[in-house]
Amino acid sequence: MADRMAAEIWIGGKLRRLWLEEFPISDLRIDWDGTCFDSTTEAGILSARDENKLLHFADCEIAWGEFAELESWSREHKIPFRRHSSGKYEYLPETVEYRPDIGKGVEVYCLATDAGEPLVLKSEIAPILTAMTKLQKSTKPLEIQLRSWKRLAGKLIKVVPPDLPLLPPFEIV
Repeated sequence: MADRMAAEIWIGGKLRRLWLEEFPISDLRIDWDGTCFDSTTEAGILSARDENKLLHFADCEIAWGEFAELESWSREHKIPFRRHSSGKYEYLPETVEYRPDIGKGVEVYCLATDAGEPLVLKSEIAPILTAMTKLQKSTKPLEIQLRSWKRLAGKLIKVVPPDLPLLPPFEIV
């Protein structure tokens, strides 16, 4: 039996009209109160957009904190989305962004706070910070120190989740 936890998903980008009938959103609700919308018409679907013009769905108890069918379908059809799942029991909160609209496409998974703020594990950054502390006390020539700082900065950048641009507004084309 699946663990159930709260999650919400925002969908942006362009949905082709010919995909409307197969777009798997008929069982979803647009807010935490379970508000329904008309998923059978273009106007009904567009009415589910939030103030940022993104489709927004929320569920207090969805299996594994994922909109599995919608996420899979969106990946298959290259529709960008951002999902945030709350933590429960041994599961930590996470945020997933699928962004085929950026270059070759990007998918970012990261641990997050319940508010959706990305987290970085101390075990990933502690060795870098230790090396930086040692480097501050270094008596090596400045050129060598600068190369070391650049290398450490590169490592730090790799462990921090990237800042992605906002999702593009949801449209039906």
